[in-house]
Amino acid sequence: MLNKEEQDIATEQLKQFVARFGDMKIQSTGATVVNYSGNLYNVVGSTPDPKIDGRTWKALLQAYGISGNCYANTPVPPGGTTHPGFSVGGHVTPNADGNVPTGGDCYLMPLCFWHNGTARDGQVFQHTQTQMLELSGYMQGEPAATFLARMPGEAPLSLVFLGDEGLSYRNILDAPEAAAKALAVVDGPSADRGGPFLLLRQHSEGDVVTYTVEEARF
Repeated sequence: MLNKEEQDIATEQLKQFVARFGDMKIQSTGATVVNYSGNLYNVVGSTPDPKIDGRTWKALLQAYGISGNCYANTPVPPGGTTHPGFSVGGHVTPNADGNVPTGGDCYLMPLCFWHNGTARDGQVFQHTQTQMLELSGYMQGEPAATFLARMPGEAPLSLVFLGDEGLSYRNILDAPEAAAKALAVVDGPSADRGGPFLLLRQHSEGDVVTYTVEEARF
């Protein structure tokens, strides 16, 4: 169960997402297993709160069969750090400045908290393990839930909401009763106002899939 501070952080992430992208047709996302051997750097601003989002990004790697220890061999951490544990799915890029264009591509690989920390921004990660995920349509600072909710599927609506473990999502059918049932999960049986959420609608234009914000509440 999240404490009040963690709830506020997750709610703020949804607010920032809508403020930045709410008036846009948002690109769909994807995850592909690749082998990449080049030097990598932390994506700047990729995970505002790893205690909330880290578990989901880690689970995404594990769902594709990617696990093991922290991939980064450099920089070498001092003794007593979280290295070499697989703490989070870390966003990395070949760009030394750590920037990824909006809707651009980056990589996701196992990292420890020490290597994933902002103090390592701009420091090169050399690695001998090369299997990782290439993420398409990723946007810096976005929660894992909004990324996963935009993976194309048959359901035309995706609900992102605050669950017991942080931001979560579910795909729902385009029917009033389906949306109402999904929102009941957000509101809960005793909620006075209901929790924060955003509802994304999928659009298909030929081979291009995009999403728009259908509804949001904070």
